[in-house]
Amino acid sequence: MKLSSVSAPALVLLVAATAAHAADPVPVAQYNFNGTLASSVAGAPALTVTDPLGLSGFGTDSVMGNTQTVWNFQGSRTPVTDQAGLTLNTAGLITSSDVYSVEMVFKFTESANAWRRVIDVQNRQSDNGFYVDPSNNLDVFPVAGGAAFTNDVYHDVFLVNNAGVVTFYLDGSAQATVTTNVMNLDASQTMNFFLDNVVAGGQGEYSSGSISMIRVYDQALDTVPPPAVPEPATLAMLLAGLGVVGAAGARRQSRR
Repeated sequence: MKLSSVSAPALVLLVAATAAHAADPVPVAQYNFNGTLASSVAGAPALTVTDPLGLSGFGTDSVMGNTQTVWNFQGSRTPVTDQAGLTLNTAGLITSSDVYSVEMVFKFTESANAWRRVIDVQNRQSDNGFYVDPSNNLDVFPVAGGAAFTNDVYHDVFLVNNAGVVTFYLDGSAQATVTTNVMNLDASQTMNFFLDNVVAGGQGEYSSGSISMIRVYDQALDTVPPPAVPEPATLAMLLAGLGVVGAAGARRQSRR
């Protein structure tokens, strides 16, 4: 496609879309759960599944108005060995144990108002971590909670650890900023999603649910989480559409 054949509005659209795409922070791992637990970012490891009851798997759901494939994690609150979830080995992905960002789009399907683990970074050896609490608020336990989390509804949850200054967001709105080492990765360098601790107090803090996306960044993002970037297929469709517009413009020129 020759740029001379593209109409001015179409060219502006192309430049704007390309600039916005290039400006977005780049994740070191991304999981879209489109029939695979592999990362869409080359070189990042696949997620590891914990599914003791054999009930977890891919399914289709409406996520924020879009029908897509999700991963359904289905387990039992107790015993703790029957919980289901996902694990990421962050070795080689996250440079510093206390500097990273994680974005998740998920829902909990159990309506009981109780503690439910979201992220564990202590290899399931500590009750401390990132939860939804009994008041249905996001909560870095035992430090601080945020605003309401609705059960059985997909939310965009974003957690940023900036050298021990932890900020968490719900659907793009900052909920709290606290100074704590609770979310620093331990020596195992594992990040567990939805799996609660197996030793110490507070075991069994779990809910089944569904997840449609995880993004991990090797940096502490300092702004409100960006909107989802267009997938390559979306950009290809945009370019194809611009090609059609350009071709139509060229035909109009030839008629003149």
